[in-house]
Amino acid sequence: MWTYILRRLLMMIPTLFGVTIVSFGIMKLAPGDPLLLQLSSSGMAGQSGQTREAFLVQKRDLKLDKPVLVNFRYFTDYRDELRLCAHYASLSLDDVRKEVAQLSAPDIDATLRPRRDFLRHEFRRQLGIKDFDQRLQNPEQQDGVARAILVLTQLYFEDVGANAVPSAMELLDTADETPDGMRLKVGLVRLLNGMVTDPFRYTYSNPPTDAETPQIVATWSIWWSRDQAQFPPIDPDRLEILRKNFADMVAEPSKEKLFEILEAFDRDDMRFFAERLLGPEPNAKTPSLQERFIASLTLSAYVSKPLKVDVAVDATAEEIDQVAANWKSHYDSNKARYQIPLPNKLGRIVTDTQYAHTVWRLVTFNFGRSALRTREPVSEKIWDAVKVSAPLMLLAELLIYGISVPIGVVCAVRRGRVADRLITLSLFMLYSIPSFVAGMLMLLFLCYGDYLKLFPTMGLHASNADSLAFGQWLLDYLWHATLPVVCLSLFSLAAMSMQSRASMLDVLGQDYIRTARAKGLSERVVVFKHALRNSLIPVITLFSNFLPALLGGSVLIEYLFNIPGMGRLSWASIEQKDYPTMMALIYIDAIVVMLSILATDLLYVVADPRISYSGRGEG
Repeated sequence: MWTYILRRLLMMIPTLFGVTIVSFGIMKLAPGDPLLLQLSSSGMAGQSGQTREAFLVQKRDLKLDKPVLVNFRYFTDYRDELRLCAHYASLSLDDVRKEVAQLSAPDIDATLRPRRDFLRHEFRRQLGIKDFDQRLQNPEQQDGVARAILVLTQLYFEDVGANAVPSAMELLDTADETPDGMRLKVGLVRLLNGMVTDPFRYTYSNPPTDAETPQIVATWSIWWSRDQAQFPPIDPDRLEILRKNFADMVAEPSKEKLFEILEAFDRDDMRFFAERLLGPEPNAKTPSLQERFIASLTLSAYVSKPLKVDVAVDATAEEIDQVAANWKSHYDSNKARYQIPLPNKLGRIVTDTQYAHTVWRLVTFNFGRSALRTREPVSEKIWDAVKVSAPLMLLAELLIYGISVPIGVVCAVRRGRVADRLITLSLFMLYSIPSFVAGMLMLLFLCYGDYLKLFPTMGLHASNADSLAFGQWLLDYLWHATLPVVCLSLFSLAAMSMQSRASMLDVLGQDYIRTARAKGLSERVVVFKHALRNSLIPVITLFSNFLPALLGGSVLIEYLFNIPGMGRLSWASIEQKDYPTMMALIYIDAIVVMLSILATDLLYVVADPRISYSGRGEG
């Protein structure tokens, strides 16, 4: 038995692997990018920084910026592509229009020829446009080409991401040695903003973690080393007040009161908070995590992202140099992130891809966050839906099995009589009515009040359910759940009853049943002791649908009765192209189906002791 169970569990591994390949392939072939659909046209053009940044965070969280199956980006030198894209990133739209006119000339100089070849390749690769040269020659389309160039150069290094940062920093270090160094710096800085989102971290997440401390301390250390002279020493009386308020903030659990205390400070007090964050005072203990959290929160409120990471096309040389220095500081403090050892690079050829990250999330059951704007954790979304659907499906299955098996026995025992004919006719009528049609009819006749108003029209609880005692809450739930459970049960109840009847009739015709009757056993003993148990085998086979139904729910019924369960979540994730949720649902459904099949096999042994798996896999 245990050998058989182990074999079945091991067989699930290649099956689940195949499920991930098929589902991943289908999603990659599906038209439309779930993130591009959410991105506004202004954000796409890079004119809405906040929108674009949110887009990049989602894209990189889903690993959609990685190659699909194989990743050789860690071995690629991007310096030539960076020079070309930095050139266009440093230009205004009018300047790009002028260059497009030059690119359309029959004879162009050697400087423009590599740019035109690069653009022709990217128009074909990213946009699927094969007639780039024809569009370039058409004056009416040159404006569109100019706008597309700005977008393409931005998208190119957004997809490459951190892999091109070492090459970009190398060019940034040597930019002053080139004839057009300032323009190259502007372009590189603007490209770096697409490669790295939030290069500097100023505050902790909530709740804070120790792992965030090095990056936050490094960020504020860079700022403090430059601007420390702007903040005069704090006089002793003010210092005592700050210490008291700081201690109150550390101990305060309420966010509202915390921000009330925060409003009592001014910018000159930031020396105190910088010293609390970056290191202990003489003869003082090392700051705790909560103290650093409060200090970083206060600094962020009064200093507000002091390290600039982007520049305008027409920025001054001083502004450009300052931002370039900020990027160099970021790179120096994160070299371990960008300078990867060769063995790690070799491993990432197959592990740092879209498919590998997807499989890892599924294997570890870390499904990530939803692709929707809400950015909810996928596990929480699924768990919330399971808590709604599982009780409904459990009630429906109990109703199905509790009624269908007795009905099947009665019809089989009374075969051909009036009861059997009436019940069979009723079962065929129920079988022919789709569940959603039954739901609409029940809403019309029993809920809306045109005929009767016996049940609520939507939801599983009344508005005041939270204030009810447990007994009243349970009655309220059952009242709301009655119609959805009945609708979910009708079709399966009819099918299960007919299956139970057919199975019972087959068993009642066996020789050992005739022998039992010939021995003088009562009909009750013959039916319930000798026949019923053996007739359950086909019925148990249908149990393999039980657990998937428990999680799957019913899309139409949940929509009809406004129930936020698994069926509705599945449909919404498909409709909204929420890939992480879709992949998680497919993966969980596959596991549940295989476990339910295994459970069905084990129930065979319970129903019929003649069935045994003890010999499977031995010898």
